[in-house]
Amino acid sequence: MSGVEKKTGRERGEEWWRTGIIEMSPGMIRLRGYEIQDLIGRVSFPAMIWLMLRGELPSEDQAALLGIALGAAVDHGPQAPSIA
Repeated sequence: MSGVEKKTGRERGEEWWRTGIIEMSPGMIRLRGYEIQDLIGRVSFPAMIWLMLRGELPSEDQAALLGIALGAAVDHGPQAPSIA
C-alpha cells in the first residue's frame, strides 16, 4: 500500500468548498478569523463588505467612504432621492 489514505466523499466535498473567507463548523462561524457573533450589531454593512473583500476591518473613515460610494452607486436617475 502506498500509505495514502483515501478520502470519503464528504471529506472531498468539504475540501472542495473550503475557503479563506469563512470557516464553519457546528456552533461556530468565523468570517476572516472573526467570530460572527462578535461582528453582528457592531460592524456596519460597508465595514462588513470591506472585511470580506480585504481581509481586515476598515478604519472609520474607510468604512464611511465605502458607504458613500455604495450609496452613490445605487442613487441614480432623474428621480433619485439625492436630487429631490
